[in-house]
Amino acid sequence: MSFRTKFIELFKEIGVKYPIVSAPMAYVTSVELATQVTRAGGLGFIPAGVSTAEGLDQDLTRAKHLFDNGPTEILPIGVGFFNFILDSQTGRDEKHVPSALKTVLSHKPAAVWFTFVESAITSANLGVDVIVAQGCDSGGHGLANNASALTLVPETIDALNDCKNGHIPVLAAGGIMDGRGLTAMLVLGASGVVMGTRFAASRESLSKPAAKEMLVNARDGGVCTVRTSVFDNLKQPNIWPKKFDGRALKNKTFEEGDIDFGDEEKTAERRRIYSDAVKNGDYSRAVIYAGTGIGLAKEIMSAKEIIESTMNEARTIMGSVAKL
Repeated sequence: MSFRTKFIELFKEIGVKYPIVSAPMAYVTSVELATQVTRAGGLGFIPAGVSTAEGLDQDLTRAKHLFDNGPTEILPIGVGFFNFILDSQTGRDEKHVPSALKTVLSHKPAAVWFTFVESAITSANLGVDVIVAQGCDSGGHGLANNASALTLVPETIDALNDCKNGHIPVLAAGGIMDGRGLTAMLVLGASGVVMGTRFAASRESLSKPAAKEMLVNARDGGVCTVRTSVFDNLKQPNIWPKKFDGRALKNKTFEEGDIDFGDEEKTAERRRIYSDAVKNGDYSRAVIYAGTGIGLAKEIMSAKEIIESTMNEARTIMGSVAKL
């Protein structure tokens, strides 16, 4: 069974065969992970995050070598930016293009992802080619006040249809770990899915081995993960605006509660303890971002294996549904 969606049609010229995107996760997504996702038929992204123009140039040059791309060819991966960081670099001069974005565009990536735009209609009116509807089940950062992909995706599609932008593919994100999640989102009308947490537990991810083991051993993601700002408040500097928080595995840091900013001495001590935990890979305190679907990731697999198993399961389910 072949899959034909608006997303696949948009990117088929660079070899995309499957409606799967790997999320651009800061400190987790490696160049190797993104390239292997694309090689397996999906579309891989690397994070710009807080990277410098020089660092991005090195990453994209490396990706070109891995693909053996010529200078005039489209590089078949994407790059994800945080809008609020780009805005801070642009300032009041709307014509100014930040150096990191200039560098990325010079490498001709297949896509550039701007995160986060709160309104799908606003994004559509700006002329985007794809919209990602990220639900509250997703790991990592997102809007603190948000719906699950189950309702967010169809509502987003309805809103786009109402404003005559129904041609724009919508990708679902949040809690999608396997072929069951992919199939569910396709039935809801999505043109594909973004998977983050599942690829965090891949062989190619930058996650430390101990973090990967904790990910694949976690169960009951609705209980063992939580949306919180405590890790951001402990990390310095905290780049995140107040309307965002992050979903992560619960640990001692979370259990101790948020910072009491009125107690400077205690805050400094907690930040020192947390910084040491991050440096030493002590995940009883250091953050591991993960979505509610984490209990479905039971083993560390390669990016290719994740995509193949997801697609095989989706084909089986779609075939069974067709017989109903």
